[in-house]
Amino acid sequence: MRVLIVDKSAEGQALVARRIEAFNQSDVEMLDLRVKLVLDKDYQAQIHDADILILGSGLGDIAAQIARSALNQMPWLHIVMYCTEDAYSGGAFRLAHSAGVRKVLPDDSSPLDLLQELVAIYAEFRREGRVREAKIVVVTHAKGGTGATSLCAALAEVCSVYRKRTLLWDLDVETRDLCRSLTVNGAEAKVVSSWVNGTREISRDSICDALIPVSQDVSVLMPPDSMAEAMDLVCHTDGMNICQRVLELARVMHDTILIDTGGRIGPATGGLMRAADEVVIVIDDTVLGLTALDLFLSYVKALVVGSERISFIVNGYSGSLLAVPQIEAELEPVHHLGSRPWRLPPVPVDPKASLWPGSGRTLYSMGQKATRATLEEIAAELNLIERGEQPEDARNKGHWWERLLPGAKEESEEGVTTDSVPEG
Repeated sequence: MRVLIVDKSAEGQALVARRIEAFNQSDVEMLDLRVKLVLDKDYQAQIHDADILILGSGLGDIAAQIARSALNQMPWLHIVMYCTEDAYSGGAFRLAHSAGVRKVLPDDSSPLDLLQELVAIYAEFRREGRVREAKIVVVTHAKGGTGATSLCAALAEVCSVYRKRTLLWDLDVETRDLCRSLTVNGAEAKVVSSWVNGTREISRDSICDALIPVSQDVSVLMPPDSMAEAMDLVCHTDGMNICQRVLELARVMHDTILIDTGGRIGPATGGLMRAADEVVIVIDDTVLGLTALDLFLSYVKALVVGSERISFIVNGYSGSLLAVPQIEAELEPVHHLGSRPWRLPPVPVDPKASLWPGSGRTLYSMGQKATRATLEEIAAELNLIERGEQPEDARNKGHWWERLLPGAKEESEEGVTTDSVPEG
């Protein structure tokens, strides 16, 4: 949020600014506070770049005039006004609120009073869609080999084509399938390890240092580089706080966060499931997949408290032995999930696209037209992209896989048919 502090003197501006400096750094980062200081005679030139206007007590009687003038120009502006202890009275409240001031605070109030007001404003901005707040999707599975990692990577590429800033978080700490499939590896994993062993603070800067970009819009967050620290992250209760902190900061830095849990349920992944907007369970169309899902659902429903945030994707690697209605008919009498979790279309069998790991591409860009259309429909149903939104022309912008593997661009130009290129 962009905050403009106005007062008659530099000393008055600094007095207000020091209250914000007294906030915990994590609060500043989560609220995404960007502060400017300006004198009263110059505020009109800066007001159009502000979300919140804070008026210092040195303005005295003209504070209400400034508030009224600012709201005439920007009716959506939120205004907080400070006043001296002598002026802090019912008359001051009435005058301020008649001018449109949201909150009046005395000079001797605690910085926490201002923080509380900023947190309330931020919550309103979130409801109104005025601040970036990523959609969080946890992708998991009841048994291995269902294609959860393939779906996770493919949805990230769909988001990339639609220019959504996306974080791919690999929490499959044992096999690291997502990172290996995308050929992502680097010293950035040491940053994640430093969060776990406590040698580095989790901040926006350290998160940026830990991210590995695979395109202009998609970055990967690796597991810790040490297996001991990786297991501590997902299995130890301290990992819950680490993951929660990362999620809080990453949420204001991205439009979409896709988390591949590798099917592991522990304190950290359980906490992420509770925080997620959607928990996507990828299942195959086999009998063993069905029985595994039956057991897995008992844990997941308890973690997410109900089924309103659970969705299933049936990945038809085996040729649709069991159709979605059959799977639903088997599970519904026991789990009473309702129709919503079953709304996503099954991913069709696509042998060519299944060879994507290590190619520098994903199931989306390597798949047939029906596969790409299904993945776009899934992304729209999960609110990762807007239905009817026009994607960027990937052929003009350059495909995301060109940065993943040396020579991928040349290969795509020479050997990829028209059916392998995402259509805009």
